Amino acid sequence: MNEKKYPEPVEALVVVLLTLGFILVAAVVLALLMILPGSNINASSKLIYVFGGIPFLVVPLIYVKIRKYDAGAIFRFKSIPVEVVMLSMVIGITIGIIGDELDRLIQMILPIPPWFIEQLQFLTAATPYDWILLLLGVVVLAALSEEILFRGFLQVSLERKGDITRAVLLTSLTWTLVHVNPYWAIQIFIIGVVIGFLAWRTNSIIPAIIVHGINNLLSLIFYNMGDQVTWYLVGNHVSLVILLPSAVVLVWSIQRVTALYRKTM
Repeated sequence: MNEKKYPEPVEALVVVLLTLGFILVAAVVLALLMILPGSNINASSKLIYVFGGIPFLVVPLIYVKIRKYDAGAIFRFKSIPVEVVMLSMVIGITIGIIGDELDRLIQMILPIPPWFIEQLQFLTAATPYDWILLLLGVVVLAALSEEILFRGFLQVSLERKGDITRAVLLTSLTWTLVHVNPYWAIQIFIIGVVIGFLAWRTNSIIPAIIVHGINNLLSLIFYNMGDQVTWYLVGNHVSLVILLPSAVVLVWSIQRVTALYRKTM
């Protein structure tokens, strides 16, 4: 095995940029194919949006294989206790609720324009097929692929060469920029910091995938059904009866994970 167990930070960033470039080129090619006579634009666009992040998973895996790096170490393929799995689920739910309210507050100051809302139509689930497609792509594949690339490949390389806090913040910033969504940037960055901390503290990608997946699931539910859940809202905001306990439980859960891993260090 190559003695150089971890990629250099610049090397890891180049892989991230190449992956993003590959996705952009593929999106342009598919968009051109969609305008051909007989193409199903709506169905094709949904598939592109839902599964377009697969290169985030495939490219780093292939790169690590070619370079003969230790995939287990670079991607943090490490099991975690059942309690940490449960805590990760709680963190995913509570941070999803808080993120939803933060989104509502930000939209009061910086409303999402109609043209941007149209770009989010792929998240609409009108049929059982749509739900299956979105759950597979947005919840499962997105969480798995993005966490392997960012909290695994990129953040690990940064951790090996510098301060942990800087590594978490830079990874979260890169992840936020890749989303190219200024209206959700604050929420994405905050979630990225929490996920990055959990990945570092547990030295496992599993908590990050769980939190990311549950957050995406809640976002999908809020997008499609949020205003119909009357018990959840007061006016256009999350009820304080739900919001405040969520904040308390989120902080406690993170502290509990920290305490568990301090005992094992």
